[in-house]
Amino acid sequence: MSPLPTRLDLRAERASLADLLETLPTDVDGAAGDLAGRASLLTGTPVTVAAWTGERWIGLAGPGTGVAGLPQIGLTNGSCRDRPGMLAADGGTVAVCWDPSVRWEPEWIHLLRQACAWLSLLLRQATSSEEIGAAGAEAEVIRDVVRQLLSVRDVDRLLLSIAERILGLLDADICGVMLREGDVVRMRSCVGNRVAQTARLQMRRGQGVAGLVFLTGEPAKVDSYLDDETISQDFMSLAEREETRSALAVPLRLQGEFIGVLEVWRRRRSVFTEHDIRRMVTLADIATIAIDNARLHDEQAASTAETERARDALQHQVAVLDRSSGLQQTLLTTVIEGGGLPAIARTVAVDLDCEVGVYGPDGAMLASHTGSQVVGSLPAALPPGTGGGRNRNRDVKRWIRPVYADGDQVGRVLLVQGRQSAEMMDAVAGQVAMACSLALLRQRAASRARSEAIEQVLWDLLQGPVEHRLAARARAQQLNINLTGALRVIHGQIENVEELGAQEGWDTSQIDRVRRDVLRTVRVPADGRGLTLASLRGDLLVAVAADLDRSVAKDLVASFSTAVNVHHPGLRLTWGVSREHHDVIELPSALNEARTALSAARRLGGQNVFLYEELGIVRLLLGNGNDPDLQTFIDEVTGPLVAYDRDNDGALIRTLRVFFESDCSQRVAAERLFVHHKTLRYRLERIRQLTGLDLSRHEDRMRADFALRLLQVNQTATDEIG
Repeated sequence: MSPLPTRLDLRAERASLADLLETLPTDVDGAAGDLAGRASLLTGTPVTVAAWTGERWIGLAGPGTGVAGLPQIGLTNGSCRDRPGMLAADGGTVAVCWDPSVRWEPEWIHLLRQACAWLSLLLRQATSSEEIGAAGAEAEVIRDVVRQLLSVRDVDRLLLSIAERILGLLDADICGVMLREGDVVRMRSCVGNRVAQTARLQMRRGQGVAGLVFLTGEPAKVDSYLDDETISQDFMSLAEREETRSALAVPLRLQGEFIGVLEVWRRRRSVFTEHDIRRMVTLADIATIAIDNARLHDEQAASTAETERARDALQHQVAVLDRSSGLQQTLLTTVIEGGGLPAIARTVAVDLDCEVGVYGPDGAMLASHTGSQVVGSLPAALPPGTGGGRNRNRDVKRWIRPVYADGDQVGRVLLVQGRQSAEMMDAVAGQVAMACSLALLRQRAASRARSEAIEQVLWDLLQGPVEHRLAARARAQQLNINLTGALRVIHGQIENVEELGAQEGWDTSQIDRVRRDVLRTVRVPADGRGLTLASLRGDLLVAVAADLDRSVAKDLVASFSTAVNVHHPGLRLTWGVSREHHDVIELPSALNEARTALSAARRLGGQNVFLYEELGIVRLLLGNGNDPDLQTFIDEVTGPLVAYDRDNDGALIRTLRVFFESDCSQRVAAERLFVHHKTLRYRLERIRQLTGLDLSRHEDRMRADFALRLLQVNQTATDEIG
């Protein structure tokens, strides 16, 4: 043990320590060393200077003697008073220690307490300076982070920037930004991860640390992820693969609404302090503002882009409408000036540089034209039901629109795209169909006017007085209708249109349309043998035909029935045809004959057409009371025979009478006539050639016998009158 200092020495050492206390050194460690050295000289024993860190005591200077005996809860008022070997100022963070066996002297105790207080102040000053410096540095870092975050406009880039900045500021190994999507938070940006699954994390309330924040809305941390029992076990295997040790997560809120979670992880053992939590919360608030700004920027940019697209689309539509409006005006002018379907097709094809085809209801092409650039090959016929779309053979779009007239679909128009846009083609396709409809309506109006004129001519010929018939013949010539040569009246009956309409569910307009189809078939059949002079009243059709012999008349009427049944199966038609007449004056009589033939066809059946001259006796039974047509019937059979006998001094009439009186026995008749049987056969053959009657047929024999008897009655009546 060192010898105790003398009183003179104590005075000098006290003065030296007092001088130290009057200084303000910046080097705390040096000041602690000076204090330990001068206190040792004053007390005559080695002195240790110690400082409280908040958790434990550490030696600042001296040999370390007595530090272990200091209170492990820090200093409280009087906690080091009256304790051997230690001394501290009240409320200070510095203590001096020495060998407890050395007594302290009252003369230097007060000075040592002042020294502890002096060093405590120096420590606080140094700590404050460090904290101020650190706070300033941190504030500068945060300002830099704020500037960078607020300068990013893309949301995905912003989230990545947030994760990268916070990773550095929190000295973490992994950082992730999770945003809320309904009832989950999903990882939107992650840096530092080793496992790809981490970047795809999705958590519900209560799952993991982020799920805990989602559930409570408050910051949450774990110091040992794998050992902590406050969090769920959902992601423990992922934490093991990432080697996670500690984690800190805070909520992202925007105007009080929870929008996501900001979380960091460390792979080393560490504890996130309250200061770390405060910094994380501050950074989360900044990140939320930046996210909101980026979202607003994205929405504004999207709105601006949408506005520009809408403007461009509107301008395009206006251009299309202007162009289509101009084409529509051109088409209307074309129709008004009398242009037909070919003119319309040519106008559209040239204006749009495309292909145009107009087709009838059966698919046959009515008109077509191509632009300067041929983009395809228009089909000669368009099958019924063909729709629009892409051409099967070429990647060329086409448009098909129906053409209507008087409520009926009378055709379709086909446009094949050329250089114009699809929008333009789509806009004008309907206009082209409308122009074709107007042209066809114009044609129909002209046809209707012609049809009405023809009908008037027809009924004047059939029912008018003689002067009207003569005038009608002149009007027929003006309409290019031939009324020269042998004329026949054709009378038709539509038998079951009402019945068929009830079965098919047709309304009145549909039934009338079927009637019009029948009339149209008679006027313009597919084979071109139409009857221009034709009219329909109710279910009865009347027509006048020229230069038709018997076989041609039958074939023609049969073709009408066949053509009608193609479109309307099950519709029955019955026909009656008059004899040939060589003057329009005789047409009313021809109409009566046709009516008689029609009546026979309906009553007798078996055929759909009856010719008046083939009716025989039946026509006398069915004829009207005002015109029994007896003389006509007699003249048809006996007239040629009477003329032959008169001109050739023959005996055909007598031969025919004797033949019937002999019960049609050629042998008996030859004996009664006193002629050879060959002569009789010659006369019978001559009768067949002159009358067309085959006496081997019962019907022809009955017709000839009846005509002979009527001739005999007429001759007897004439002789009696004479």
